Amino acid sequence: MTQPQDPWSNPDNAQWQNPAASYPPQPGQYQVSQVGQASFSMAPLAPVLPQELGPARPPTVTAAMWIWIAAAVLSVAVLPVMLLTNTDFFLSGDSITSERDRQAGEIGLRVMATLAGFGMLIAAAPYVAFAIVMRGGKSWARILLTILGALGLATMVAITFIAIGGQVWQPAVTMTVVIIGLTVAALVLQFLPPSNRYIR
Repeated sequence: MTQPQDPWSNPDNAQWQNPAASYPPQPGQYQVSQVGQASFSMAPLAPVLPQELGPARPPTVTAAMWIWIAAAVLSVAVLPVMLLTNTDFFLSGDSITSERDRQAGEIGLRVMATLAGFGMLIAAAPYVAFAIVMRGGKSWARILLTILGALGLATMVAITFIAIGGQVWQPAVTMTVVIIGLTVAALVLQFLPPSNRYIR
């Protein structure tokens, strides 16, 4: 019966060796050798200096991104809310003469609200996308957000005046006012001095 062999007693089983000829290693170098391969020297990596790192993302940029996203999400529901809360107002015309006409009108109003919400969702998508890119410090994304923000403000002001003419105007007007406030806040935050130092 053969005795078990010590795996370390056979030099062919060693994974890493440090030859005696190169011991002790030179300062600042690591001597590595592998069985069946030539030894090589690996110098330590140079440390990254603090001034070589990019500037840290300021809280103003992060806050602006989340405010843009919140305003975009909220804007999707403005038109559906305005339409659905004024069902009686829109169906009070002379064309509604029976219960069947009213049911058809309600279905049409719901379809219109759904389409309006889908359209607002498509319009809100660039706000979210550019806000995420702006968070990475891209100046072109901030410029596009500024242009979109101006268009969004004009749209919300127009919807506000339309909603005031409805029978139930409070929900839609409240939402438009909040969206206008969020848009202004995001525009201001992304142009504050800390944001200007970070966005290039």
